Amino acid sequence: MSLKLRKGMIFILLLTSFLLVATIVLPGGKKPEVVEIVFSDWHLTEPHWEKALKEAFVIFEKENPNIKIKLDPISYGEKETKYTTEIEAGVGPDVFHLHAYSIKSFMEKGYLYDMTPFVKAEGPGFTDAWYAQTIELMKKEGRYYAIPGDFMSMVLYYNKNLYREAGLDPAKPPKTWDEFLEYAKKLTRDRDGDGKIDTWGFGTIGAISPGFELRFTPILFSHDGSYLSEDNKCSALNTPEAIEAMKFFNDMVTVHKVIPPGVTAQDPGTVRTQMANEQIAMLLGSGWTPPIVDTNNPDLKALEVLEAAPVPVKAGIRPKLTTTAWLSAWMISPNTKHPEEAWEVVKFVTSKRMEEKWFKDARVLSSRKDVSGEYDELLRDKFAKIIAAELEHAKFVPQLKEWPQIIEAINTAAQEAFTGAKSPGQALGDAHDQINEILSVYRASGEKCPSF
Repeated sequence: MSLKLRKGMIFILLLTSFLLVATIVLPGGKKPEVVEIVFSDWHLTEPHWEKALKEAFVIFEKENPNIKIKLDPISYGEKETKYTTEIEAGVGPDVFHLHAYSIKSFMEKGYLYDMTPFVKAEGPGFTDAWYAQTIELMKKEGRYYAIPGDFMSMVLYYNKNLYREAGLDPAKPPKTWDEFLEYAKKLTRDRDGDGKIDTWGFGTIGAISPGFELRFTPILFSHDGSYLSEDNKCSALNTPEAIEAMKFFNDMVTVHKVIPPGVTAQDPGTVRTQMANEQIAMLLGSGWTPPIVDTNNPDLKALEVLEAAPVPVKAGIRPKLTTTAWLSAWMISPNTKHPEEAWEVVKFVTSKRMEEKWFKDARVLSSRKDVSGEYDELLRDKFAKIIAAELEHAKFVPQLKEWPQIIEAINTAAQEAFTGAKSPGQALGDAHDQINEILSVYRASGEKCPSF
């Protein structure tokens, strides 16, 4: 056979192979269907997170050319209302992100897609990558309805430069609430000499906001208080520990005035902006705090200036559990028309490589053991070390579907006490009664709770 003939036959074979592949990949001359997945997250309203997520989804779309991501930003405070309204209307995002305390409620109401078949298809041991206490909260009756995301303890952040200005040693953060109050008073100062206070010792949330729970709970737990009785049937706000914690919280505003005026309008964003502008010297936060403060005011150099420490405790006691744990989770809407593709998105954003990226870009710790317990950059970070160590002393708030109603009653009580609409005792007592009414569905007929 001549060389020319052999070349001709090879060309024909290659052309035939190409046409055969083209016929398989593009039947009828049409391109494969590209599925659009709507991805909703409050982080899309935060510049550093928005950048990180957009970078990640460039990678995802290259690896999954049949899936196109449509981003759906939502504010942190509005997410539960938005998703509830949309899901009940039969629409909403395919994949969304929630704080863990909302998961129970969304499970009970049927607002989450059952991911169990996808989890099982990944094979034995798939869920072993996550801390057991986090994966357990994703389940109902043995079925999986979410996959854990961030997992962090709440800690005390402080500005070491403001400490020095006030004559405090940045290497010796307060260990008790008595010391904390002493520090906060010294840090509440007129720094520009105009005769008016312009920097306060502490900043916190007083607005009706999901962020309130994360800031009040460490104060309650570190006073050895609880929200509910051990059986979750009654309010525990009538205990001496809970009353003392609420009084301490209220007195910082109304008596000691170490918190900026207008606390009832202050939400998480407001307080972090106050920290960025050196209007406050201390706040309760977690891994997300330094990068957000840094974004709000790069001139502060927050990653250098801020330090972290365990939450103070009441003098004379050392409860084992002194702070609360933040946990977020990723879920799929029951209304999705593309559950397989939505699962690929969830699996991607919770993968080891992406969880490492989230720490690198946003400094959040992961619910994955192979990240929070093994990633070198995380283990060397000055903030992450404190947050990881304090997980041992952190506990979750009660995991009841009624929890959003319960914490809103306490949030409202704090507002009423801050503004003087009610005395602290009356406000807390009214919240106690309201919570007992909410929990009445769990008590037998005639079963009573202790009065305030």
